[in-house]
Amino acid sequence: MKTRSIIIAAFLFGAAPVFGYGNSKANAQTSVQTVIKEEPKTVKLKITGMTCAGCSNHVATTLKALDGVMDQKVLYPGDLATVKYDARKTSIDKIIKAIEKIGYKAVTLSDKAMAKQG
Repeated sequence: MKTRSIIIAAFLFGAAPVFGYGNSKANAQTSVQTVIKEEPKTVKLKITGMTCAGCSNHVATTLKALDGVMDQKVLYPGDLATVKYDARKTSIDKIIKAIEKIGYKAVTLSDKAMAKQG
């Protein structure tokens, strides 16, 4: 009789997860993470030092290679760049530093307007 009880207990213990008893994955509490999708940001830059369309292509190529830049438009003449970027991957400072690293100067249009006032 004792052997029979052990066999039954072993069966129930081993089968508990199958029938939803005990610590089974089916009963494990799951957490749901909400992914917050951040909208891309846009910055307009005044770029100085560009003298031709080749210069604007050089800046555009640099921006395209920068992680986090989703879209860019560099205008020459006009010396303007509009950059759409993912703020989780890059920043305005990193964008400006990348442009300055290849030999041009860049400031946000709001910074330029402030410099004229002061």
